[in-house]
Amino acid sequence: MSTVAPTVTGGKVLLLDVGLNVDCKPEVLAQYGIIGSIYAQAMLGIRNPRVAVLNIGEEETKGNAQSKAAYELMKESEEFNFVGNVEGSHLFSGQVADVIVCDGFVGNTLLKTVEGLFRINKALKIPETPFWRDMNYEYVGGTPVLGVNAPVVIGHGCSSALAIKNMILTTERCAQTGVTAKLQNAFKN
Repeated sequence: MSTVAPTVTGGKVLLLDVGLNVDCKPEVLAQYGIIGSIYAQAMLGIRNPRVAVLNIGEEETKGNAQSKAAYELMKESEEFNFVGNVEGSHLFSGQVADVIVCDGFVGNTLLKTVEGLFRINKALKIPETPFWRDMNYEYVGGTPVLGVNAPVVIGHGCSSALAIKNMILTTERCAQTGVTAKLQNAFKN
């Protein structure tokens, strides 16, 4: 699963995995780099997406065994534009990466934290800016499940009519851009 979030520069960032695979091997994280790069090109219109590993520091030597091994695999890959590690504080900057990969445990924790911040802003009646509007799951619609044989977008169990409409529009856009076929072609070998 992945999610698209806004950046303060007005762009978008793709975060994956956000909950499907909570224990990922480094090879899977490297595959997420390929998947995320293809999705960012097809769906977000980013020509050469910058791909990074979400980590506790930017240095190559930071992180747990999983993230260090993923870093090594991704550094050697010629299938995407790997830019190294990125810290969570840079997620929404738009200046470091366009695609950020992590396991589903970390990604889902981050996603739920951001959703909580959105609800806090609403409760405090902080005026909605375009940035925070794009954080609203109703406008995002749903989360694409990438790497399956057809466009699949899932949403919250409490999705409103607006969220469902936007899920349908996202699914339609996945079909129109041919992102599923592009992903299948990338993994034919």
